[in-house]
Amino acid sequence: MLKAELKKLSFIPYLILSISGIVLLCLSATGETDMSGKQISIFSLIFQAQQANTDISKSALALWQAGIGGWLVVFAPMLLSMGYILLLSEERRNGQIRFHILRSGNWKYCISKVCSGALAGGIVFLIGYALFGLLLVMRFPSVRTFPIEEQEIFLLGSSIGIVIMKKLIGAFLYGMFGSVFGVGVAIVFRDKYMLVCLPFMINYIYKQILSKLATDAMAAEAWTRLNRIDAFRPESIMNLSLGWNWFLSVILMSAIYVVLAVIFYHSVKRGDWGA
Repeated sequence: MLKAELKKLSFIPYLILSISGIVLLCLSATGETDMSGKQISIFSLIFQAQQANTDISKSALALWQAGIGGWLVVFAPMLLSMGYILLLSEERRNGQIRFHILRSGNWKYCISKVCSGALAGGIVFLIGYALFGLLLVMRFPSVRTFPIEEQEIFLLGSSIGIVIMKKLIGAFLYGMFGSVFGVGVAIVFRDKYMLVCLPFMINYIYKQILSKLATDAMAAEAWTRLNRIDAFRPESIMNLSLGWNWFLSVILMSAIYVVLAVIFYHSVKRGDWGA
């Protein structure tokens, strides 16, 4: 059932649009701040790549890590769940939900539907972020071209391979976390305008609330509270570690998806299948 749901979400036009959007948003992130305080995007730095070999912060790996930020964290949830929202809306409209429930049962259908939305978001972001990295590799120098001392400071004693692997795993997890807004909206709402706008709006409001809480924590010099607040940011899940804050991000994401599966189950149980 899960495999079939993922196959339905692999509609090429939606994938191309979502992945391309992820790459473009990564390119729009700030890659450098010049002496005057002006922020320069990674896209702009591509055309200055011939000057990049003097600063490790302009290496492909450093800029790859810098791609997580800016407009990406604002618009990613909408891109990650676009195919899922359209598919579930279409299934409601043409009555396919009733057929799937009769064939597989309420719980199995709801769990596979929610899990497929999470996994699809993870896969889409992983592919987009990996393509963004490959683009940077073609235009910027490798970390290995810099002095050993600079490499050790930048990599914090780790190896390049491990850093890349952790970022790719983190990208998959971020895609899953970022999809909760779209999956939740698709499960709860029916109106097509709300389905398009709400993932972006909810994500924006959520980030504004976290920013306000973080500002208050910094003003009070409550650093432990600030770290806990940061753990609730979807992008924090990309920083793989054995620390409590990272596990808190994973627990939060898992709990939200469990709640969404329960909500969806009760929705289909009472026969709420229509568009």
